[in-house]
Amino acid sequence: MNQEPITIDEQSNESSRFNQVFDKLQSREFRSTIFHTTISILMALVVAAIIMVATGYDPLSAYSALGLGALLNFDQVLWKATPLLLAGLSVALAFKCGLFNIGAEGQLYMGSIAATAVGYMFALPLGIHIIACLAIGVLAGFLYGLLPGILRAYRGAHEVVTTMMLSYAAVKFTQWLVSEGPMHNPGDSRSVSPFILETAEIGKIFGSPFLSWAFVIAFLCVPLVAFFINKTVMGYEMRAVGLNEEAARTAGIDAKKNMALALGLSGALSGLAGTVEIQSYYHRFYDGWSAGLGFDGITVAVLGRNSPWGVLGGALFFGGLKAGGSFMQTNANVPSEMVQVIQGLVVLFVAAPKLVDWLSKHGIGFASWIKNNPKSGIPSLFSFGYGILCAFLGIVAVGPAVETSFMLLLLGLLVSMGSIAIIVFNLIRDQRSSQITMLISICWFLIAIAGFTMQFVSIGTTSLILGSIGIIIAIWIIKTRPEVIQGQEGIE
Repeated sequence: MNQEPITIDEQSNESSRFNQVFDKLQSREFRSTIFHTTISILMALVVAAIIMVATGYDPLSAYSALGLGALLNFDQVLWKATPLLLAGLSVALAFKCGLFNIGAEGQLYMGSIAATAVGYMFALPLGIHIIACLAIGVLAGFLYGLLPGILRAYRGAHEVVTTMMLSYAAVKFTQWLVSEGPMHNPGDSRSVSPFILETAEIGKIFGSPFLSWAFVIAFLCVPLVAFFINKTVMGYEMRAVGLNEEAARTAGIDAKKNMALALGLSGALSGLAGTVEIQSYYHRFYDGWSAGLGFDGITVAVLGRNSPWGVLGGALFFGGLKAGGSFMQTNANVPSEMVQVIQGLVVLFVAAPKLVDWLSKHGIGFASWIKNNPKSGIPSLFSFGYGILCAFLGIVAVGPAVETSFMLLLLGLLVSMGSIAIIVFNLIRDQRSSQITMLISICWFLIAIAGFTMQFVSIGTTSLILGSIGIIIAIWIIKTRPEVIQGQEGIE
């Protein structure tokens, strides 16, 4: 059978699509996003390493074990990333419409409990049963997201408050259903439901005990959400409402309808996240099984800059952290909770520019100054962060030697109190912040000398690192400080 030749128009369309992708990869915005995200991750790892050293752990061994654990258990990475990916897409979709869906956890629970009910209460053929569970889970999440969407759009109730409160309600409601309610497994003392039928289970891939076709479902949602946001009329309207609600209304867009639907669709993705976890791995509903996956979706969306493909990268990164965390604990004796510290620091550094922008819009003088004077403002922001870190570590770092050295305790207290002065002086934009930063650095060097002398290696190493960082920041502030006209030192 002869194939029809490819026409010039088809070749042109394929070339055009390739050029669009290539141009986007080469764009300044894309490269800037990759650069800032990478720097944020590296800074988070550095700060986490300092905290590890200060608390007596070896960061090199910890990170080696973390990376090795993620590579050796890559199927677990994809498994951990699956609900994070869907929850992250949920939060990102709401963000595009200017809404903050903080209730992904509750929508996830409602989707999973609904899918569980269909999974064990109804006997259906294999393919139909799987689809039925997926559909009812998505519908439950959609309805649970639509409710705060309607309240936001038509009654003015802020979605942060309503989604958060409804999230707690969902957790407690599902807890009752499987502990004392009609979905409790008879004869079982635990708060669990009966197992779903085999016809409702999503199968594993390549015989892995963790990786299932649920990851494929989640992955396919990435291009679907990207297409919906960027290529459909409804997606365009939602983005328009998110950028400027009043302008969207003036252009004839029904802002209220789009806000309600945005939170509904966001809830549907969260409901799907809970559904696939039950169908592919747990096979029954356990009270508290999620352990915050919906809230983790917020961090994934922030890391991915609310872009569907960025969310995929963020989900894989956090999936690697979660999968390697237990390996790190076993092989490097570092608590797996350190993964949560890294995760929080990554989000903090990624979100810092947007946080500054938001604070600036709300009249915070320090944030406005940083935004309008980035050359001298960014070093001051780093000094501000350095002050927060040192205020916390001033006592923590010298903790192991407090019982044997009163001098180290005094130096630690001096560092903590002086670091508070760094914070205050930066907030009021006092140029003496560089001098105080330098003095705190000298204190750290004195602690380092005492620590090495007393054979407290962790104290000496931590103090040496923090002292060096302080010197660098102080010099940076001095070098970028705007010149002051003689006699006008008090005028900015």
